[in-house]
Amino acid sequence: MSCATGNDKAFSPCREACPAGIDVPRYIRHIREGNFAAALNTIREKIPFPAVCGYACVAYCELKCARIQYDEAIAIKLLKRAAAEYGEPVVRKSAAPTGKKVAVVGSGPGGLTAAYYLALKGHQITVFESLPEAGGLLRYGIPEYRLPNEVVNQEIAAICNQGVKIKTGSRIVAPAKLLEKDFAAVLVASGAWQSRKLGIEGEKFSHVLDGISFLNHVNSGEKPAIGKRVVVVGGGNTAIDAARSALRLGAAVDLLYRRTRSEMPASTLEIEEALAEGVSIKFLTTLVKISEDSVDCIKMELALVDADADVDVSVNSDAGDRASSSSPLPPIPVTGSEYRTAYDTVIIATGQFAEAGAFGLAAKSDGTIQVDENALATSLPGIFAAGDVVTGPSSIIEAIAQGRRAGASIDIYLGGDGIIDDGVIGKKKELLNNSVVLGVSPNLIPETEPRGTTRPDREKRSLEPHFCGFDLTESGYDRKTAISEACRCLSCDIRDYKVEINALLCKACGYCKEVCSLNVFQSSDTFNPGGYHPMVAIKTDRCVGCLNCLYICPDFALQIKEKE
Repeated sequence: MSCATGNDKAFSPCREACPAGIDVPRYIRHIREGNFAAALNTIREKIPFPAVCGYACVAYCELKCARIQYDEAIAIKLLKRAAAEYGEPVVRKSAAPTGKKVAVVGSGPGGLTAAYYLALKGHQITVFESLPEAGGLLRYGIPEYRLPNEVVNQEIAAICNQGVKIKTGSRIVAPAKLLEKDFAAVLVASGAWQSRKLGIEGEKFSHVLDGISFLNHVNSGEKPAIGKRVVVVGGGNTAIDAARSALRLGAAVDLLYRRTRSEMPASTLEIEEALAEGVSIKFLTTLVKISEDSVDCIKMELALVDADADVDVSVNSDAGDRASSSSPLPPIPVTGSEYRTAYDTVIIATGQFAEAGAFGLAAKSDGTIQVDENALATSLPGIFAAGDVVTGPSSIIEAIAQGRRAGASIDIYLGGDGIIDDGVIGKKKELLNNSVVLGVSPNLIPETEPRGTTRPDREKRSLEPHFCGFDLTESGYDRKTAISEACRCLSCDIRDYKVEINALLCKACGYCKEVCSLNVFQSSDTFNPGGYHPMVAIKTDRCVGCLNCLYICPDFALQIKEKE
């Protein structure tokens, strides 16, 4: 009796994890061959912001990288940055003009992504931006020590080279009226710029700032007078960026977060760098009152609350907490733990929200625009919406993915086929066996670096923000280092393994499932003669041949073979 599943090879885990569906293994294979131009153009099939994502992406792909089974994830984000730095972009040839005009409201990553791909489809695109310069939160929400404005400018210039027109200083409050000005369709991609309040006493003092406005001023080249003592409230990347920016302006910074570090929504790297630079993060702490020159704080604890107990669990119930916390326990105030500390400026960075009502569009209870989940069409014919104004605050890559979906839907609405990819991904399926498409030499699966080979050390620049200012804190890879790191990629999209479990021997210990981060195994619903529910290999296409499951199986019930 044997249980095995021989699924066809699917997308690699990294590609599945990418909201925009970038073909990660293929562009990494181009890099290992030294062909950075091919790598860059592979990335641009799916996103028009390869450099931006190379600097500031949250890198969901790395969290799912199959190399984790061997040692540590491939530095996918830094390899994307290398492709952007060393590759020469190709100016794509747009389709024949359709004569259809499309208006895009907002020049953030979602809006500009839709604009780029719609322009490639031959439509005439005009982007309206209320701020002085294009880029949205890429420019005004991410500090230059993480994402230089020069990089944003280069990416936007490449988009404009495809025929997209951007009108800055142009605020649109009634998208429906654009349909009366010869625009055949309108996309609202204005983001989520409204900051949430704490709802506590003293929040209206002039020295109480919201995180987005503070970063807006800093990224505009201003130096807000924040004094020497700053308190930042929140746990997301905006809070971390505000805290690190305040350090660079010469302040000592306390960051208050009402939960624990493991629940903090900011990226792990950003948290570590903030601590290394000198930000003091006080976990399980929040504000309860703001005075003219001091703040009252209270300690919190994660505890189960009796439904009938008279306990206030709403103290600063901010939107910066994870939507689905890793802990089911709510933070509640610790009686008698209040304390007071002096301050010059308080920065509130507990989340943002959208205001759909400002555009006269149907809204959901959280302020986001109500759309058809598939087409991203609003309640008004011809008007679509995408990005944070639909999803609420999200990541750059998720906004890009929304822009792609909106672009495809608008193209269909205008009579097109909705196929927006400009590259081999959109070609016939039989091309997938072509070596040029795969980015690999014919009849050869690339060798990979041996188990235990970790990422090359990246150069970390000075972590003394008072002296380095807003200079970039992380250097990228040079060509040689990028090629070396690309050689660690397992090319799991073109490797194939046969995984078999002997159901008679398996005693359902589940060790194979525990050591496999790729979700190859699950328990069966049937009993074997020994009275156990044997494990089943349900997703053998995900196997990368690490043999961790084979080594740990105490029943010798596993067999793994690489297919020819």
